[in-house]
Amino acid sequence: MGACAKARTGNRRTLVSAVSGFAVCLLLFPLVDGCVSDEVNDASLLTAYQRRLAAAGPQPRLDTTAMIDGEALGILRPAETDSPIVPDLRIDVDPNTGQKVVTLTVEQAMSLAMANSPEIRVVSFDPEIARQEVTRAAGAFDLTAFNELNYEDQDSPQNSIYEPGQAETRLFESGIRQTSPLGTEWSASYALARIWDDLYGRTLPTRYEPVVIFELRQPLLRDAWEEVNLAGVNIAKLNYEVSLLDFRERAEAVSSAVAVNYWRLVQARKDVEIQRQLVAQTDETLRKVEGRRDIDATDVQIKQAQAYAMSRRATLLELQKQVMDAQDALARLTADPRVNTTSDILILPATEPQAPAELPELAEAANRALAVAMRQNSAVQRAQLGIEVADINVQVAHNQKMPRLDLVGSTRARGLARDESEANEQIDDADYVSYAVGLTFEYPLGNRQRQAQWMRRRLERRKAVSTLHSTADQVAISVKEGVRRVRTNIEQIQLQHQAAEAARIHLATLEEAEQIRDRLTPEFLLVKLQAQETYAQTRRAEVAAQIELNVAAAELAQTTGTILDLRMVESSLTSLVETASEDGESQKVAVPQDPLHFPRSPSLGPIR
Repeated sequence: MGACAKARTGNRRTLVSAVSGFAVCLLLFPLVDGCVSDEVNDASLLTAYQRRLAAAGPQPRLDTTAMIDGEALGILRPAETDSPIVPDLRIDVDPNTGQKVVTLTVEQAMSLAMANSPEIRVVSFDPEIARQEVTRAAGAFDLTAFNELNYEDQDSPQNSIYEPGQAETRLFESGIRQTSPLGTEWSASYALARIWDDLYGRTLPTRYEPVVIFELRQPLLRDAWEEVNLAGVNIAKLNYEVSLLDFRERAEAVSSAVAVNYWRLVQARKDVEIQRQLVAQTDETLRKVEGRRDIDATDVQIKQAQAYAMSRRATLLELQKQVMDAQDALARLTADPRVNTTSDILILPATEPQAPAELPELAEAANRALAVAMRQNSAVQRAQLGIEVADINVQVAHNQKMPRLDLVGSTRARGLARDESEANEQIDDADYVSYAVGLTFEYPLGNRQRQAQWMRRRLERRKAVSTLHSTADQVAISVKEGVRRVRTNIEQIQLQHQAAEAARIHLATLEEAEQIRDRLTPEFLLVKLQAQETYAQTRRAEVAAQIELNVAAAELAQTTGTILDLRMVESSLTSLVETASEDGESQKVAVPQDPLHFPRSPSLGPIR
């Protein structure tokens, strides 16, 4: 009984010492330097918008898999949610036809697309995935705590009095280890062993052997210092910025598509209205000709008027189809539960196309737009990030072709006693301390593998620089073409307006002359019908010039990387971020730019 009680007491002391050793290791945790941050730059309106979409997840739809029987269209229909609806739309019902009608401004269309576009949601997850890769890379430098419990019972035949036949060992070890950004590999541990054996002549058959160990390896050439060891973290952060650029580029593309399709819908509806007026004028002309059948109108003249009337009605049908096509294209981008590709609703655009009061100076506008594009175009910024990644790879490859020279060192404090507390006191008093220090050197003869890798990285950097130059040149061409397109459309608006006014006066003159003519000749009827067609065509051409100007301005803003700074886009992003904010604080937003002027100091700024 006494031996059993003594064994239980020894086990409790062993456990207490083990817990104490582990506690010491934990106390060292806050004192250890070398923790690597995984924080990324996300203090912008764009990243707040991206994180809001990623946190919301896929858009709720009536059917997410297209597998529900009887709900073939469910995957196309967004589902209603409890979230605040942005923006609030007014949907009316036409009392004559019962058709649902929504009056939509370009700002509302942009807000709907920014909130619901599946194209943007697809890429909104990529920055979050890249953010986790940053955390994973930084996690390589985290502290690692390790523990070991081991029991060994040995029973072997003896062949010498200097060898034990039976032995029992109980071992506990606890410690921490880490690799620092400097490349240092270190570990600190405490171990306690309780050993018994039957070796003849052993002074302490049962003994406690505690030991405190600290080991370190510091590279001095290869694998040394922060610029090499943090390369993975830095590249992961650059890749995060690349993924954010990809998200921004998709948001810019969708914003541009919304603007373009909205103006196309405006144009299509104006064309229909102009064509309806032309059809009404032609019908009125036909009615007058038929009314003069018994006076001076012949069957040839009547058939001539009827041919024009039928042809213009056919054109009206084609233009009405174009309205529905343009509406579906816009509805696909909005993807709202109220306005989508399956909703039976008519969209009436409420925003009129804009035109500047004066003609911008071409050279100044082009230079300003080029300067903005070189700072903010997503493709240019992505190429710049590619050079930064290549620089890091070159630096790492240059380090890897160096010889390996490591400083190694270790120190141990040991104890040995019959009693556990006495053995630990020997460690506390540093009675038995040993240490070792040295250098290890390694030089690969030939070193062709690492030399080749270094040359490859240098060539990759040259390629990255050339890619930047090529991308910048392509963007510059697109910007200059866009500037010329805007200026040409402004000039065309003025000319088409004058042409429409001249055609209106010509038609009005013919209608006045018709009242005083003695007889209706085929030549006069043909001139009048052609004048009606010319007036309608010039009006449509004037509308087309106005629409093309707004389309060109939106596409130029996309090329320069400033479309997200336009008032109609930026206000949409701000409202979405503020709606999703839990604390209710407003996102600080700079003054937006006029959509037809070239931004001088974009409010969203570059990604980096």
